Amino acid sequence: MNQFLVRGLVVLGVAAAVVAAASGPAGAVNRYTIKADSPKPAVCNNSGTIPAGTWLQNKPCGYFVGIARAGTSYDVHETTPSNYHYGRNYGNNNFCAWIPPGALSGPTATGLPASCGSTVRANLFHRRTFGYNFNAPAHAATDGSLIYVSTSCLAHYNYFNSSYFTSGSLHDPAGYPQSGVRYRYTANGGGAIAVRDSSLGWVFLGSGCVTNWNGVTFYNDND
Repeated sequence: MNQFLVRGLVVLGVAAAVVAAASGPAGAVNRYTIKADSPKPAVCNNSGTIPAGTWLQNKPCGYFVGIARAGTSYDVHETTPSNYHYGRNYGNNNFCAWIPPGALSGPTATGLPASCGSTVRANLFHRRTFGYNFNAPAHAATDGSLIYVSTSCLAHYNYFNSSYFTSGSLHDPAGYPQSGVRYRYTANGGGAIAVRDSSLGWVFLGSGCVTNWNGVTFYNDND
């Protein structure tokens, strides 16, 4: 299943595990490498793999905020009992986010300075930190809403490039989308929308690629 916000006890259980994991990021961290074809998180009722690497999420079982590309480095600051990791992804991203279990090989280096503060971690849990015009109220949806886009628009795996999540630029090309995609939110800065494509998976498209919003209602409540 292609789910990012999981209802009921799954969400509550994972959230409790995050609170129990640690009060803040570690003082020294280890660096790992992102694997290709990493598993989607079974703890969030997902199945299958992510060919390009692994999801970057705002929290365990949370929203898609990018792709940690296979071969890029990731510094682990925290690990939950379910093996979700919080830390910094490098490559073209260079920001802090959570990744699902089973995406890492290594370590390639140990005892490195921590670079993801607890304030960033706390802010990231709230969806208005990275986006607006969501397709559903907070905690009320498990997928995007159908919209139509230009198939000549190139999709990208990533948009954000700092842990402030205030803006970004499309990078890491993913391919061309189907005409119908599942819209989730507009990224801060307004330059991209997060969508799920039936072939490409979760990606970003330029905001101007939309040809028909198909009656989607926007929500701007926080969580």
